[in-house]
Amino acid sequence: MIQRDPSTSKAAEVTSEGRLKTRSVTQTIESHTNQSEEEAYNAIFAVNPDGADDCIFYLKNNSEEDIKIEGIWWQTSAAEEVYYKLGESGTAVKTNGADITPANMNSGSGQVADCDCYSNIADGAVDITGLTGGRVAQKLWLTSAESEYFNMEQDIYVQKNQIFSIYCVGGDTFLRGTVVFAFHNDE
Repeated sequence: MIQRDPSTSKAAEVTSEGRLKTRSVTQTIESHTNQSEEEAYNAIFAVNPDGADDCIFYLKNNSEEDIKIEGIWWQTSAAEEVYYKLGESGTAVKTNGADITPANMNSGSGQVADCDCYSNIADGAVDITGLTGGRVAQKLWLTSAESEYFNMEQDIYVQKNQIFSIYCVGGDTFLRGTVVFAFHNDE
């Protein structure tokens, strides 16, 4: 129980209902993570899948801290269905893909995301193979020629050595996206 501030010896004020009086400044976890911890990132990709049911985006967490995926911006040249998977295993093999370095969202930070991230960045062909198992966490039907942000209402958490991936169903359209994520510390 807090009775006095140890540095000033002032007592805490309490209302007649026993509630502590405070003055505070609030900040979202996302803002704090970006400003104070400099661990907020965007992974931008632009792909033309090799074919149907191809893995077009791969993110593996190498950090001790969880990755918290907030949502994804999507744009497509034609209607397409995509789905997100969690918990796959195996060694990712980049077929017509490229390494992506997620952009740190704090302009003064030199920190780099502690993850492996593969896709493509110039409307290039991509298919990431070598993955098995896992579970579908979400399916989306994207409308032609629209740009839209899809928020993860419950957020997606990716623990150390775990994988988040995105697959396309049709594979015959240009897909562009931005995966919005941060490294989350419980403290």
